[in-house]
Amino acid sequence: MMKAFESTNLPFLREDCEKEFAQPMGTRIFGRAQELYHELAAQADDKGNPAIAEHLRGKLLPAMAYYKALLAEGIPKNNALAAVRRETQKAALIKKESSARMVRIPFAFLVYRMGVKSHMRMNFPMEGWETEWVSNSAREIHFNLHRCLYWDLCRQQGCPELCTVYCENDITAFSGLLPKIRFERSGTLGEGAACCDFHFINGKYASRD
Repeated sequence: MMKAFESTNLPFLREDCEKEFAQPMGTRIFGRAQELYHELAAQADDKGNPAIAEHLRGKLLPAMAYYKALLAEGIPKNNALAAVRRETQKAALIKKESSARMVRIPFAFLVYRMGVKSHMRMNFPMEGWETEWVSNSAREIHFNLHRCLYWDLCRQQGCPELCTVYCENDITAFSGLLPKIRFERSGTLGEGAACCDFHFINGKYASRD
């Protein structure tokens, strides 16, 4: 159980809890988060899909378990959300670095465009997401998500407000694509929009818009 978070996107959570909260509170919060993580993972339905299993165990449930642990400790909701945001943003910055390495290749937007649909089918399957493709041109890749595993599970678990934290991570992670690819979005399901719209704009055209 002590290694619950080591294989997730929050491997640094224990150390951060012990730094942020006075002892023994920090250790207690982390211990409670571990227990909740295992409980949530045991209940979660990955629909037999390895991609969904990875989202649940590696990304979605770690932050949710931490959030629930903070609330259980009596941390006010806004403060708990802020604490979870700090942790997930650290993970998003790691993803940003990965994105930056990816776009160093020549013709990065073309490569991104050619692989985006297969990437979405493999990593965001229809069992967890409903994707509407709007455009996949030399200027822009645009798709809308009308259903999202993160939004669905946050609502099921009684913490819809947590979904915005996951949404914010996209902005940080995709900023690593600049200047070759610019990411834009007008709203998300978690923020009350009708869908999550994803726009990846070719950097050659972005400055002209």
